[in-house]
Parts: sequence; structure tokens; C-alpha cells
Amino acid sequence: MENHILLLYLLIFLLCIKKIFFIFLLIEAIAYAFYINNRGCMFLKIIAAPYHFTEKMMRGGAMRFIVYNISEIPSHHVRRTLYRGIGCHLADNVIVYHGAEIRHPWDLVIGKGSIIGDNALLDARCKLTIGENVNLSSNVSVYTQQHDYRDSWFRCPSPEERKMSVEIEDRVWIGSNVTVLPGVTIGEGAVCCAGSVVTKDVEPYDVVAGIPAKKIGERPRDLRYSFKGKASRFY
Repeated sequence: MENHILLLYLLIFLLCIKKIFFIFLLIEAIAYAFYINNRGCMFLKIIAAPYHFTEKMMRGGAMRFIVYNISEIPSHHVRRTLYRGIGCHLADNVIVYHGAEIRHPWDLVIGKGSIIGDNALLDARCKLTIGENVNLSSNVSVYTQQHDYRDSWFRCPSPEERKMSVEIEDRVWIGSNVTVLPGVTIGEGAVCCAGSVVTKDVEPYDVVAGIPAKKIGERPRDLRYSFKGKASRFY
């Protein structure tokens, strides 16, 4: 019985340490986000230095730890506020559901009314721009960086060498389990069907499916809907 009580206390202690560590890193990350947007300010540079050091010591794991913990908070409003705090550019009425992974949040832009489904992976290392009233379903992965298998050192190409950023324009619908690879532009109103892998640009209002994704149809061009920021509570 005593061993069970000791284990319970140990578990509570570890959970408290985790939350304290999260808050510490979150404050550092918010300071760093301010510095990213105001690089000329020496005061902000000094404040941002601890995060730079922590991220280097954790080999890039600090921000992932922060984002993971934010994604577990059961409140859209709190999550949205914290995502903005660490550098994400989120317009009004944006919904980011539970479990999102965001890489390089300060290079992520999401337009008004867009919905990011649960367990999305948004890789903004080479800039990710999502337009207005876009709908990403569950388990969508969008990448803006990858290794080059043709490179002798297996390096990632730089944006100067080739286009790596991804642009998803207004009223695009991306179905569940879709993967969008670097350098892709998905035109206004396009649909990417569930499970497809998008390897090249999609023209406006095209419907694509498959691996790799290919055109299978077209969508009507008189789209008028707009999302108002309503979301499932506690998720």
C-alpha cells in the first residue's frame, strides 16, 4: 500500500515538473517570437537569448514540447491565444483542433475563418500560407522541407535552390490523411480527396485524388460560404 502511495506522489511530482517546465519554455518562446518580429530591438534580442540557448541544448525539441502541450489544452480560445503568442499569424475565427503539430510557428500564416483538423502537421520551416475559409480535415500533413535523396550528404535543399514554401488558397478543402509536399501551390476552391499525396501544383477549383494526386473533376466556381469560428467544445 505504501509503495502505491509513493508511486502516486512521484507521478504527481513529475506532472508538476512537466507543467512548470512547459510554462518556463512558453515564456521564453513568446519572448523569442517578439524578437522575430522586431529584430532591430536589442532589448528583445537579450530577452530572446535564453530560448535560443534552450532550443540548441534540446536539439530543436523545445518548440515541439511547447506546441505539443498547447495542442492538449481543451480550449480553442486558449490554444489560439498561445499559438499567436509563440509567433503564429492567425486571423479572426481560425479554429485549430486538438493535437496539431506546428513547426516554425512564426512562418505560419492562416487566413480568416480557416479550420485546421485534429492531428494536423503544419511544417512552416520554409513558410506555409493558408488562405481564408480553408478546411483541413483530420490527420493532414503539410511539409515545406525535406531531405534531398540525390544529395551526397542527404541535406535539405534551401529555399534559394528551389521553391519549398507551400501556399493553400481560399476555400480549399483538404480531405483526411492527405499529405502535401514542399513547393506546392493549391489554387482557390480546389479539393484534395482523402488519402492523396499532393506532389505538384493544383489548379483552382480542380478536384484531385490518388498517389500522386491527379485531377479527377472540377468544383463549381460560385463558392460563397464562409466559416464563422464555431467549433466542437473541449476539442
